[in-house]
Amino acid sequence: MGFSSRPEAESACRQWQGQVETVGYKRELLGFEKRTKFEQENPRPDAAFWDDEIIDWEKQKLAYASTPISETVEMSPRYCQVDIETSQFLGYENNAIKNGIYQVEAGKKGEWMVVKHFRY
Repeated sequence: MGFSSRPEAESACRQWQGQVETVGYKRELLGFEKRTKFEQENPRPDAAFWDDEIIDWEKQKLAYASTPISETVEMSPRYCQVDIETSQFLGYENNAIKNGIYQVEAGKKGEWMVVKHFRY
């Protein structure tokens, strides 16, 4: 089925993309993410850098960053991408995400496959 315009094709693709629920997967935060999270939750004390209060805060930050912290990330198993050369939006799907087995590890991320075409 061809659409009469690019915005119409894009809208149809986005609607198709939204027909599935997002899936949550756990990932461990990286060191810099943990430090940033600590700094957001525990603002740096207003003191000179040599004060004991700052030294304690830095130790707490390092301890916080050395503990495993995970977060749940929501991901859609579908996405749309325009292909200008062929005048269409491509609808991609990832079965690993769709089936809830996606992991942030080599070989466990699944593959994005074109499963729909929205030509205009």
